[in-house]
Amino acid sequence: MNPKTKEWKDGVLSVIMRDMNKNNGPYKPSQFYKWIILDGDIDPEWIESCNTVMDDNKVLTLVSQERIPLTPEMRLILEISHLRNATPATVSRGGVLFINDSDIGWKPFVESWMLKYKKKGDDYAVNSFTLAMSQYMPDSFVDDVRGKEKIAPICEMAHMKSLTCIVDALINELYSNKAYHDQIKALKEANNDDDIKKIYEAYFIFALMWAFGATLSEDKSWFNGMLKSSSKVKFPDSNNQVWDYFFDPIKLDWVLWQTKVSKYEPSSEGLFNNIVVPTAETTRQRFLLDMHVKAKKGVLYVGSAGTGKTTIIKDYFSTLDKEYVLNASINFNSFTDSKALQ
Repeated sequence: MNPKTKEWKDGVLSVIMRDMNKNNGPYKPSQFYKWIILDGDIDPEWIESCNTVMDDNKVLTLVSQERIPLTPEMRLILEISHLRNATPATVSRGGVLFINDSDIGWKPFVESWMLKYKKKGDDYAVNSFTLAMSQYMPDSFVDDVRGKEKIAPICEMAHMKSLTCIVDALINELYSNKAYHDQIKALKEANNDDDIKKIYEAYFIFALMWAFGATLSEDKSWFNGMLKSSSKVKFPDSNNQVWDYFFDPIKLDWVLWQTKVSKYEPSSEGLFNNIVVPTAETTRQRFLLDMHVKAKKGVLYVGSAGTGKTTIIKDYFSTLDKEYVLNASINFNSFTDSKALQ
């Protein structure tokens, strides 16, 4: 509505909704669904006028006093990243309770994650992880990590999701791998609770080093020193960093990734640029990749050109069963547009 002339002019949403309601233009009575998808951020100005559309009335009331009801075929979807600018009335229309992540923090998420182990009756996990959280993750630790320069922006909740994903994957392997399972069984029969707790705590430390430490860009020495000095499951005395180790439940000790590197067997088939010689770096990257793939969690590789991101991923895919996993590579350049990609 023009405030001076009082002249009404339709906006894009009211035009589309009127055409859908009256089956004008491309819309026909035979169409089973008519979709309106709004994928921008919610603006407090215009979303207020949509309140009556989203409640039980399902009617758009325009400033010109025209009322456009939603027909049973019409569907309205708001695809947005956040509801920070929406009023409580708008949020309630969506049937959700929106709470800022900064208001509640990551602790409720961890508590709900712990409930899973409580329901399973895994007292070792509950006790070990509760103690580990209090020892290795005080509020000052999370604040310190947040203040450090990172390879890519990452929020607290993403750190915690990575941490819980890695811990879950390691615990699953502990009981699905026959050798590891036999080891746990033998320790339980011998009432050797200390060693079982040691395995659980080491797994938590391993997850912590990758979930929080792997995203740091340059100066990782403070994180490396902090973890080495505070860890109850002591790392070997050497110049190696904590990321150079994984915990072996059989040996009950930290072991270098170098010991897990498979022997390179040259092949006369294939192209030269497809040859990948296994190293400690590729071995641990494939381990972490495999862990997330089995857990059905997404992985984002970030790094400058020539660091081996594509090579490691392609090499990993080449080892998977083609019956269950398919992959495709799409090369982008400065001329690639969305139409060409589709």
